[in-house]
Amino acid sequence: MKLNLMVMFGGKSTEHEVSIISAIQAIENMDREKYNIIPIYISKSGEFYYHSSLLFDIKNFRDTKKLLSKCKRVELVRKNNKVYINDSNSIFRKFIKEIDIAFPIVHGTNVEDGNLQGFLHTFDIPVVGCDTISSAIGMDKYVMKQFLKAEGIKVIPANRYDINDYKKLDDLIEEIEKSFSYPIIIKPTNLGSSIGISKAKDRDNLKNAIEVAFSFSNLILIEKAVVDIKEINCSVLGDRFFATASILEEPIGNGEILDFSDKYLSNKKGKLKVSVGNKNSGMASLSRKIPAEIDKSIENEIKEIAVKVFKLIGCSGVSRIDFIMDTKTNDVFVNEINTIPGSLSFYLWEQSGIKYRELIDRLIEIAKNNYRREKNLNFVFESNILK
Repeated sequence: MKLNLMVMFGGKSTEHEVSIISAIQAIENMDREKYNIIPIYISKSGEFYYHSSLLFDIKNFRDTKKLLSKCKRVELVRKNNKVYINDSNSIFRKFIKEIDIAFPIVHGTNVEDGNLQGFLHTFDIPVVGCDTISSAIGMDKYVMKQFLKAEGIKVIPANRYDINDYKKLDDLIEEIEKSFSYPIIIKPTNLGSSIGISKAKDRDNLKNAIEVAFSFSNLILIEKAVVDIKEINCSVLGDRFFATASILEEPIGNGEILDFSDKYLSNKKGKLKVSVGNKNSGMASLSRKIPAEIDKSIENEIKEIAVKVFKLIGCSGVSRIDFIMDTKTNDVFVNEINTIPGSLSFYLWEQSGIKYRELIDRLIEIAKNNYRREKNLNFVFESNILK
């Protein structure tokens, strides 16, 4: 019997378009013999839309207004221990599809940060990927650093500042310069895809970078830049009970830091690196070395740390842990974790011997197992407190 698989993507996020790419990429690799795929597109205003066929074609998203005029606006409802998508525009309760399992393929604030995961959890259905807490820790770069630091894992020291500090910009800059020597990395605490990240070499650069970062978030992170840098990424698959590391990659950027353009845009025309098929799309088209060109001992160290970080945070499904290596000292630091990585890091798993279709099957099976374990827990406590 086929599973009714709800694939959710989009959302009120700066990584909205990247999510569309990742989701359609994944859908194209899902086994139609096993799954009835129910695509749910989350608009930039947070509304849910469904269509039985139009949401499968990435070309239709070139004109979102036209696309949505042909789709149904829907909502999730639970009735008689079952979950459905319901036509929210109908005056009568009209159930469109029953949902067996949710598969959010979303990136960034409001959707990857635990908000959507918590929402789905209230419907009591299996959800692919990380839970609310691990998603929230993974999204907040400062919280993640503090958490891992407490567990004895190397991270680059950083300070966090909020929008109130921005009101006294000169004082803020002075404080930063007392804490760090140039060059300095400035980034929003809760965004992905390298959006809003800058490298400052002097005070003028720093001022501009702070303004950019605060335009995306009310909280920013300041950290010392590693000058002799090599970036290494490792994907991890599993859950807190068993997890395994992928082959390592070494992303190659055009500048001093790997930015959004390096990840997703063509260098010449500034267009998204997208094709109708899954090849050369999204994160899969980033210039990279696979496997990463590092010593075997460092490779083993990174894989071991990646799995440890994954389990400590309580991740589930597939994540990608990004590392920074100081090539002068060979020190390795955890930079960040992506709890729903771009393209689901399928290109790393294919190089590790797991085809994309098999990867999706494993993610769904992990979600089902986690759900079964949770159902064995007791969430009822009898008490006469209200009497």
